[in-house]
Amino acid sequence: MEAEKYVNSIVKKIKCTNARKKEIKTQLLSDIAMRQESGESVEEIMESMGAAEEIAEAFEQNLSKADKKAYKRRRILMTIGSIVLVLFLLCRYVWWLIPKAADIGGDTRFSQEKVTIEVEKVIELLDENDYESLQEIAAEEIRAMLNQETIGGVKDVISTDWGERQSIGNVYIGGVKQKGKLLIVTQVDAVYENASVVYTISFDENMKLAGLYMR
Repeated sequence: MEAEKYVNSIVKKIKCTNARKKEIKTQLLSDIAMRQESGESVEEIMESMGAAEEIAEAFEQNLSKADKKAYKRRRILMTIGSIVLVLFLLCRYVWWLIPKAADIGGDTRFSQEKVTIEVEKVIELLDENDYESLQEIAAEEIRAMLNQETIGGVKDVISTDWGERQSIGNVYIGGVKQKGKLLIVTQVDAVYENASVVYTISFDENMKLAGLYMR
């Protein structure tokens, strides 16, 4: 675990694509494992390798032009995707503010148990980067936004390496109504190895994903 944290701290500082980061991480962990098999302790290995910043800088200097170009292209796409998603979410948030609160306490369709299951399903699909399945459970008007470029860009703004999910908190549920349509709005905290994320996830009356916000 200590070796993996050390490697993660190195990889996070390298300005390259996620695919290249994974390759570097695998390489470093493999090198450390081989040295451990030769009798060195993790502490001795980390001390001899040096500071994470220095190692990351060395890797960056050895990146190919193609790797550097791919990284710059991805950063541009992430920025564009983030702007588009922020505008979309801002519109959704403004729309959410206008309606009056609706009492959904007596509606069995939106029980705590049922809504929690749907919320956890959305988070699992996001964790797995399964955007095709996410689009299948979403309302038609937001499906085009649920893709790797857009969601992946927002994820990277929070952290480029979330790590494995550790826990999900209580799901808080509320209802709003506008123009005769009901929207189920939920909020939940999720803790990952390297990040804490607050999800605001909303559904329409048919429990189709209708809105998504991460911070």
